[in-house]
Amino acid sequence: MGNGFFKNKVAIVSGSSMGIGKAIAQELLNLGAKVVLNGRDRQRLEHTALEFRELGYDTLPVVADIRFPAQCRQLIDSAVSTYGGLDILVNNAGISSRGSVEDMADSNYKIIAETNFNGSAHLSKYAIPHLKISKGHIIFINSVASFRGMPYNAAYSTSKMAQAGLAEALRIELSDNGVHVGITYVGFTENDPKKTILDADGSWIYLPKRTNEKLDTREHVAKSVCVQIAMRKDSITLTGLGHLAKVITRYFPLLGHWILWWNRVKIKNEYTMIGGARAEVHISNAPPRDVEELI
Repeated sequence: MGNGFFKNKVAIVSGSSMGIGKAIAQELLNLGAKVVLNGRDRQRLEHTALEFRELGYDTLPVVADIRFPAQCRQLIDSAVSTYGGLDILVNNAGISSRGSVEDMADSNYKIIAETNFNGSAHLSKYAIPHLKISKGHIIFINSVASFRGMPYNAAYSTSKMAQAGLAEALRIELSDNGVHVGITYVGFTENDPKKTILDADGSWIYLPKRTNEKLDTREHVAKSVCVQIAMRKDSITLTGLGHLAKVITRYFPLLGHWILWWNRVKIKNEYTMIGGARAEVHISNAPPRDVEELI
């Protein structure tokens, strides 16, 4: 990628005020792209934009909750009106949860589906006309948890399954328009200390740090995504465990079922329900009356 591939390309990275999204935004900036940052939390988003400014990078921070189509459209329009076009959309924003299907709060399913699936669909819809012009890229930051339904993580894994289906359908729909559609299957990755997830009862908790697996770094994920974009790869799978899960799911599905069944207690006690301090997160179920208030 030393050939200037990303120089002056316009990229939107949803959910880029922290975590993997922030790392992807920084890598794109390092490679010469113009980056539109996005998040729901204005203060956190502006802090990230300031961090990049101190590193010598100019970004456009746009506050938008991607669950709402009007805010997705505003995010796309802000990028195009500021930079004159759009080359890359990275659908990164996502919410995770934990808990059994029986115990899961009804509201969890709604917010996870609206964010992980609907949000990426809305953003892609409004980005497509501009990406047809640039013959650009849509990237979906997915998860190896979407290879099959994961116990005690059903809401998240099924939302990512749906997102993968969306990406595969889009790839065919846009094949005659020169738009590249890629899926990045991310494995266990170092989480941002401020990362929150939905607990089974609908409350928010800080995602506990995993110590029982070798974790990928956010920076490695970001570099892998940029290589995927430059090489126009349909999909990439990260981490050794991710590759193993992919092979087992594809070629030995009964073995995969047995492994999960045999380890069901361990999965619950050591990988999902592993503590986590309560966090104060407030997400409205209705968008502001004036979407411009967010920008």
